[in-house]
Amino acid sequence: MKFTLTTDTACDVFRSELDGLNVPWIPLTYTVKGETSEDNFDSDAQYQAFYDLLKSGAMPTTSQINSFAHAEFFENILAADKTVPIVHLTLSGGLSETVNSARIAAAEVMEKISGAQIYIVDTLSATQGHNHILKEGLRLRDTQVEGADAAKQLADFAGRIHHWFMVDDLHHLKRGGRVSGASAVIGTLLKIKPVLIINHEGKLAVVKKAHGVAKAMNFILDMVAQHKADFSSGEFIVVNANAHENAKELGRRLAEKYPECPVSIGWIGPIIGAHTGSGVFGVTFLGRENSRLTDK
Repeated sequence: MKFTLTTDTACDVFRSELDGLNVPWIPLTYTVKGETSEDNFDSDAQYQAFYDLLKSGAMPTTSQINSFAHAEFFENILAADKTVPIVHLTLSGGLSETVNSARIAAAEVMEKISGAQIYIVDTLSATQGHNHILKEGLRLRDTQVEGADAAKQLADFAGRIHHWFMVDDLHHLKRGGRVSGASAVIGTLLKIKPVLIINHEGKLAVVKKAHGVAKAMNFILDMVAQHKADFSSGEFIVVNANAHENAKELGRRLAEKYPECPVSIGWIGPIIGAHTGSGVFGVTFLGRENSRLTDK
């Protein structure tokens, strides 16, 4: 092994699966009703319970991982063998300051431990988009790519990951301050379903206000056709935030249209779900380049 691949938990992969893949992880945190918890989800039931809280009206907040926690995490890994580089994947810098905390910690640890090498990769992604980059990191790790080269390749790869998803609960967006109360009420009455992306800066942007779920799903499928890099290969990961039937239907339509491409469904965890609410579904995939669209 030429490097140790590590990640924060924004990838929304079950933590036991990360352990089984020999990928050390550091948890992000979220707070609900004054109680702060680590994002250490390891079962469907934990994700479902989180969205049940949101449906009851809870409004979670999230926090970045600070530099002290990152430094402790890196030092613990290097204690086993400081000569093996670390390549660490973080939640998008457009959504959180976590990546900057990781960079500060990496610099401090490398100054403290002679010979240590830590490469921080901003995934420009979250949830299952982050998972795509994790999977590519595993491929590079297991094919014996050098740490520095892997970090560069993963940064380039991150710039091509697309996230297209529909938000269902406008009142949750209103409580979070993203839309006004009037917009939430009118939008709900008109069955407006915003379609969002994570753009080339790693930021959330509303790119379509579809009238109803069916039109939102059709728009997402149109965007896949426009942006997918190669329809003879490359996985689709459908994202799901307690929108099981819509996620299954989108997965079915993708599998039918692109039979050569594997399709799986993965959760949106509490770090992104805290901001987008319950009922979200969409798809992540490798595209030609990340979308440069911004809010409409």
